[in-house]
Amino acid sequence: MNDYKATQSVKNARYKSAYSEWIGSLSADERRQLAASGLDQPLVDDQPASGCGLSEDIADSPVASTPLERPSREPEKQAPASRLDDESVWDIIRRLMGEILSMPNRSLTVDCIALVSGLSYVGDSMADIARRHRVTRAAVSKRCIEMTERLCLPPSHAMRSLTARKSYRDAQLRVQADNETQLCSPPKPKK
Repeated sequence: MNDYKATQSVKNARYKSAYSEWIGSLSADERRQLAASGLDQPLVDDQPASGCGLSEDIADSPVASTPLERPSREPEKQAPASRLDDESVWDIIRRLMGEILSMPNRSLTVDCIALVSGLSYVGDSMADIARRHRVTRAAVSKRCIEMTERLCLPPSHAMRSLTARKSYRDAQLRVQADNETQLCSPPKPKK
């Protein structure tokens, strides 16, 4: 079993457990309604045909078009939604535009902001973005890291984690130190 399938199996097992726990927390009427809609069991394909995800699209299923009606109960207390006032929104837009306009390659910066923020991200990898802008993948990575730091965003799923970047950096520094040691040491006498 490859690494993806093993990881996905663990995630599927967690999902099944959480789904069953949720089903157990519902009233008998709600469980009957779910059963009538075909939603009383977790929808997980343990042996996907394509190697990832479900073997067929759930959106094509009649289950997706059946709305679930909840019986009326006490209104649940919801946390108040955080709202930004107009000035805060404009302040964010000004800051973002300032970042874009301050960069020499604005188009690259827009692609990198889309990648790091997830806004209108269409699945391009850093290598795809690099080819499109005729720069190296390392240049795209550097710009993306710069944008995450300037905009106080965590690394996106399309980027390496902070831990991975630190370990790569440490490994690279060790290699450079080893190379410098070899260059600076006197040559060994030939026998």
